[in-house]
Amino acid sequence: MKDILFASNGHGEDVIAGRVLDRLAARRPQLAVEGWPMVGEGAAYAARGIATVGARNLLPSAGFATLDPALMAHDLKAGWIGTYWRQAVGARAMRGRYRMIVAVGDIVPIGAGVLARTPFVFIGCAKSAYYGPRHGYTGLEKRLLCRHCVETYPRDPLTAGELERAGVACRYLGNPMMDGLEGTGDRLGIGEGETVVGLLAGTRAAPRPLPAPARLRFVFAARSEFDPQAFAAAFGTDPRLAGWRVASAGAREGVVMRLEHPAGMQVLVAKGRFPDVLRLSRVVVGMAGTANEQAIGLGIPLVTVPSSGVQGERYVRMKMEYFGGAAVLAAREPDAIAGAVAGLLADPARCARMATAGRERMGLPGGSDAIAQAILHRFDEAAAGRSAA
Repeated sequence: MKDILFASNGHGEDVIAGRVLDRLAARRPQLAVEGWPMVGEGAAYAARGIATVGARNLLPSAGFATLDPALMAHDLKAGWIGTYWRQAVGARAMRGRYRMIVAVGDIVPIGAGVLARTPFVFIGCAKSAYYGPRHGYTGLEKRLLCRHCVETYPRDPLTAGELERAGVACRYLGNPMMDGLEGTGDRLGIGEGETVVGLLAGTRAAPRPLPAPARLRFVFAARSEFDPQAFAAAFGTDPRLAGWRVASAGAREGVVMRLEHPAGMQVLVAKGRFPDVLRLSRVVVGMAGTANEQAIGLGIPLVTVPSSGVQGERYVRMKMEYFGGAAVLAAREPDAIAGAVAGLLADPARCARMATAGRERMGLPGGSDAIAQAILHRFDEAAAGRSAA
């Protein structure tokens, strides 16, 4: 029998699981742990050498089908029913294989813990009371947690209070999403007096009149697979990039590409420096999921933009329920995005209010280690109970 199974249902959830796993390994390296990435390939587990098990959800919506009928239709054609049936059957087959399950995400890993009839704890990183009744914790989720979950670790104090009132055993121990954002202190060659607009994965901005353009630096936090050489080779074919030139490209880490405009603006593309990009930014423009939430948690005003993929307009409207006063929504048009950024840069008082709202919603760092300690405590309690029996 293995000690612990981590079951998580999404890329962001896998990352959070990985952070808690790191702290568990530091405290008790002898634990026998496996991972079940219920959505996607589980890169966070592979990067840590954690063996993975269970049926995967590799459907087109990447787990967002319930937000959009069109996404649900694509998933149904691609085998939605069969996918979840295989996961349910797989969860039942895990009975007796693990001493404890750590469920990370929402109803899907909760359901896996229930079907496996294994003591489980729940890291509630996907939902919050800030969403309100439509996209917050449902009555079913609260009943399952109340009846079957050993302990729940919500992402913010407001949610902890709501779950406690529903009879759920829970403790607020911080938000793992806010861990690992300390940064290196690398300023990426940006001067102290320059204004930085951070661009998160999937975003783009177009030049238009903004305050002191010669002092503007747009910094794109690129994904690891971004190829600066390939981008440079294709540069210039898009008329929207007229006037821009590639000043440098090719580094493997840090600033891997630099674009310049005659007005004095620069675009820097950075790899391996995501926390530094956030901490340098006065405003962030993002189509991302977890990265957007981390930005507001650091008190950075967010301009959120729907993507053309699964995190489209319905997804962003749902996220705006959570963001509240911490973000502004802009259409997926360069002028709309630039206008929103310009408005925020010209309104420090509003930015200060947004910073307060964002920090309140995302809570405190340190959650990964505190939750790892709590998991070990519950694991030892269960082990002691079995020994006594």
